[in-house]
Amino acid sequence: MPYIPKEKRERLDWIIDNLAAELKTLGITGNLNYVLFRLAKKMCKRYGDYAAFEGDCQQSLKEIYRRLEVPYEDTKIVENGDVE
Repeated sequence: MPYIPKEKRERLDWIIDNLAAELKTLGITGNLNYVLFRLAKKMCKRYGDYAAFEGDCQQSLKEIYRRLEVPYEDTKIVENGDVE
């Protein structure tokens, strides 16, 4: 889950904000993959590090789906009706 103490958020948010601005300019496709791969290479030295990194990426994807995509899907079900 992405819930970390405010002190840590303050140290990371300016980096994330600048990176997000650059990715908006360059485009997400491919570039975000590059960023994540490069982070993994710089941070991970052992198999356990890679496994933890991959686990965090998977949990992040689940949280993105739950918090950002599900509300859209629920709206479309109301608008168009559910599948029988």
